[in-house]
Amino acid sequence: MKYKIFVVIGLFFLSYPVTAKKKIHNIFYAQNTLYGFNNAPKTDIGKARLLKSIGYDGLEGFGDQNYQELQHALDTEGLHMPVNYVPLNFEVDGKTENPSVDQIKEIIRSSEKGAVIYFHIHSKTFIKDKEKGDQVVTAILREFSDYAADFKVKLCAYPHVSFYCETAAHSFKLAEMVGRKNYGSVINLCHMLKVEGSAGIDDKIKKYSPRLFAVNICGADDGDTQHLDWDRLIQPLGQGTFDTYRFVKLLADNGYTGPIGLQCYNLKGDVFETLTQSLKTWKGYKKRYSEEK
Repeated sequence: MKYKIFVVIGLFFLSYPVTAKKKIHNIFYAQNTLYGFNNAPKTDIGKARLLKSIGYDGLEGFGDQNYQELQHALDTEGLHMPVNYVPLNFEVDGKTENPSVDQIKEIIRSSEKGAVIYFHIHSKTFIKDKEKGDQVVTAILREFSDYAADFKVKLCAYPHVSFYCETAAHSFKLAEMVGRKNYGSVINLCHMLKVEGSAGIDDKIKKYSPRLFAVNICGADDGDTQHLDWDRLIQPLGQGTFDTYRFVKLLADNGYTGPIGLQCYNLKGDVFETLTQSLKTWKGYKKRYSEEK
């Protein structure tokens, strides 16, 4: 009799529709561009303590500028340096200078496992001939990727207006050309809006997600974004007419689980209030996503 009861109960639960809650688990960090705020901390430990007190997961590294001291400050507060914004300058000879190959390798060795180094790339020689330039730079990036693999570090190109890599499409193309599992691409929302506009973002996220290693978001205005000034394209999260929540939802729906950074460049006002409100908005995005059917 007991056996029959268990069978009936089991069949009931098997037939009952179970819907797992959708969740956003991405590390949420602040970009290391807090200098627009009058009251932002100047020291690494000050920045780390501020972000810890508000509830951020970490802070972006900034190139080869005292990144080890910043890493120590973040470690002290139990925070991450999930990404590091590193310059990569290359010319026709294929050599990298300022920082050098050895300096970049030192940054790779010192990074935490799973961290992402996104290169902002520069070249006077190839800025107007990217077909040839891509052949040169991908050889460099492939060498760094092979080196970084032993340290479980990921690499990619950061799209930035007027730099060698300006678009998410170019960042993705370089990832395809490099052809390494630990080399991917980046979507930088404000620069995407400035260079490419807001049309077609759904298709872009769907296409780029399989190789996407890092994303930066912010509040922004929609419309003719290519002709908007930066104060309208970089706003505290939750402000502006562009639907940043939908952007985040598209990332999550397409399986993106990597770090997401808050773009802070040239934000004004009180640093504590702005970062607190932006984090509150981020938590609201997570809650809203988990409650959607």
